Amino acid sequence: MLLSAPSNVTVGDFLIMVVDTNGGSTAFSPPSEWTSIYAGTNYSGGTLGGGYTVIAYKVAAAGDVGASYTIGLGTTRAAVARILDDVGVETSSPIENTFPLGTNPAGGTSATSFSYPSVTTTANNSMVVFGAVAFHSGSATTITPPTGASNLAEGSATGSSPDITSEDADWLQAAAGTVSKTGTIGASSPWGAIAIALKPGAGGLSFDLAPSVPSLGTVQIKGEAQKTFATMAAFAVDDTLSESGWNVTVKGKTGTGKSAVFKQYCENGASACGSTAAHSYVSGGFTLPAGSLALNTSGASWITLGGLLGAPAFQCSSGCALDASTQTKIVSAAEHNGLGAWIASALSSTSVVLSTPSTLRALPEHEVYHEDLLWTLSTGP
Repeated sequence: MLLSAPSNVTVGDFLIMVVDTNGGSTAFSPPSEWTSIYAGTNYSGGTLGGGYTVIAYKVAAAGDVGASYTIGLGTTRAAVARILDDVGVETSSPIENTFPLGTNPAGGTSATSFSYPSVTTTANNSMVVFGAVAFHSGSATTITPPTGASNLAEGSATGSSPDITSEDADWLQAAAGTVSKTGTIGASSPWGAIAIALKPGAGGLSFDLAPSVPSLGTVQIKGEAQKTFATMAAFAVDDTLSESGWNVTVKGKTGTGKSAVFKQYCENGASACGSTAAHSYVSGGFTLPAGSLALNTSGASWITLGGLLGAPAFQCSSGCALDASTQTKIVSAAEHNGLGAWIASALSSTSVVLSTPSTLRALPEHEVYHEDLLWTLSTGP
């Protein structure tokens, strides 16, 4: 059979190949460039005979982007095959633990509820991958993974007795320890399950492109309230640490030499602004009210650069103050979402708006209104 890599694979991703078959215990192997985690008889045969399962991994190289892999199944049989793409995994020695290691996974002859094998992690933020398979005949069934786990893939192969259904999910184990979870099957079936713990890599959460508000240009004094617009610059976030989610927040920055609101500022040379040093705020200078600068993300979207699971979500479709005294949430990626690299796209020409009052004061030459914003990227939903 031919199995294609996920469309979002990028170099350095951790790939897991899982192939579940029916048709007895005839052995087969993963492609030669893959490292075997498990190859053996199916989780449980029961009265329907069981089959054979192969689980293997590799770290994605350039040749894996858009690749397909040929898998010989050893005999004519039905199969459910998939490739899971993980980021943030330690790649030199990725398998932290499996249970049972090197032996048949857990299984039972017939059930609607089952227990995955317990697996013990040795590092914080380890990723536990759960796999389950059910044998059935006469009608399709489903497998529901543990509560709180992220569903990765589910598929069935029918028409070749016994029919099989396979499902994979993952779980972030924040603190090192033993993980014991249960799943359910839609109809009572022979079943099997395995759990694999993956070591966390040394990755992290970072801005690939930090947020930056563009210059708003010149505001003409008219003695009336005005709005001035600009296009927010693209920004990008890369999460290679965990599935804990993340947030982008902003507020006006305070402290020595900073101003949380728009304030009169000397832009040029030392003598141009009198006693005010170049590139500093004018003591006692004019200011604009807090909340004068806002961001509107209506219509904006995300481009994924190898991102996984769900996309981040903008929080400012109705407008958010950027220069508030408290943090404003601009973007949020829910738990189990926003992994990999994501770049903000389609920010409109009116995404940044400056509101100026009718009492706006003109500034001398070499001076502008200026403020400091503090952008923060942090974990958590």
